[in-house]
Amino acid sequence: MKKLSLAIPALLLAGLTACGPFSAPEANPMPTETPVATAEPTPMPTAAPTPTPDPSAGLEYEMLTLPTTPQPPHLYDGQFMTRDETQTERSSGYALIEALYTNDADKLRGALSDSLLESGLPLPDLTGLVITDIFLAGGTYEAPMALLTIADPGATGLPAGNREFRFSFDEEGKVDGFYLQDGDLEDDVARSMGLEPGAWMQLGSLDVTDNRKDNVYLTSATRVVGRKQDALGFAVGEVRAFSVTERSTYDGDNNLVEYAMTSCQELAGEWPVPRDRYERYTQPPAGNCLSEEELQSVCDQLNTLFAQLRDGTYTWEWEEDPAEAALDVWDAARPVPVAVTPEVLRSDVLQYPNPDIAPKTRIWVPLPDGCWAVCSLAEDNSLELFLGFSFALAVPAAE
Repeated sequence: MKKLSLAIPALLLAGLTACGPFSAPEANPMPTETPVATAEPTPMPTAAPTPTPDPSAGLEYEMLTLPTTPQPPHLYDGQFMTRDETQTERSSGYALIEALYTNDADKLRGALSDSLLESGLPLPDLTGLVITDIFLAGGTYEAPMALLTIADPGATGLPAGNREFRFSFDEEGKVDGFYLQDGDLEDDVARSMGLEPGAWMQLGSLDVTDNRKDNVYLTSATRVVGRKQDALGFAVGEVRAFSVTERSTYDGDNNLVEYAMTSCQELAGEWPVPRDRYERYTQPPAGNCLSEEELQSVCDQLNTLFAQLRDGTYTWEWEEDPAEAALDVWDAARPVPVAVTPEVLRSDVLQYPNPDIAPKTRIWVPLPDGCWAVCSLAEDNSLELFLGFSFALAVPAAE
């Protein structure tokens, strides 16, 4: 609210005495006096908003240690990219994987499409990249993909750990995309957002709502995008987010006929960078739904688990190799807490849309860089690690 000027009452009084029955006769005018200058009030300083404390700030972390011995590549039933009768896509896909595996920049260049080579962005620097395991699949019934175990990202900007990549190919069968996230923004979408086509990739979406009427889809969402620092988007620099509404029109065969972005507003804040396609943007819970005793029990279980992950002794009934077991539970690109306390943990209850699925209590563990590791609790309040931890990126607070 704006402050009222102290000069207003004086000006109002001067106006009242200069007209109407209060005016002096013209024959005897009052001497004109120079009005006394009214000092403007000094504006009170506005208190800066109190920043939300970073719960990870007081904790110590260590990274997982991964084996560095390369293993022979694996194929899924020999079905890797067999849709292409000329086998060009299959050959290009193999060449790209071999280039990454052997750090061969020339072979990488030979596997890529002209559009990538002429994009104006440099190719990823493969110096120091160590891939210890390769699993190739898809191409017959699903999109061709590669699961790479990255022991050392070297200079690539890739995150360590097990990473899933999706291939795309141009008309000549050359690799036109090898995506760790959601892939490049479509050119018309990028232009509608005021971004340079081909230079940005989509990192995630949140608050998505869809309405359909006949063949027209109306969508509202928050789109998070990152500027690529290399042609494949292995490294991402600037991250921005936009609140958008979109209209997409399809024909009877579900082919896109027309696209229009009907509104677009950029959102402020420091948006974190996802490490792969499975990290999601969300708002962490503000508090806890567990009692102090339950939180302490969970905290003790977590600290036991974290100690085992760090010293390489964690195994479970379906995975006896400690390194593989650790990767099944934890993302190797994220640091493991040395110890957590009940005060830094958060918890909430996830209610599924299907009422036949029982609600789940979730535990949120703070990590650096606006990230949270999330796992569920079993009915006896033990850690439920069958699917490991998921990783959530905190949405910046609105300014």
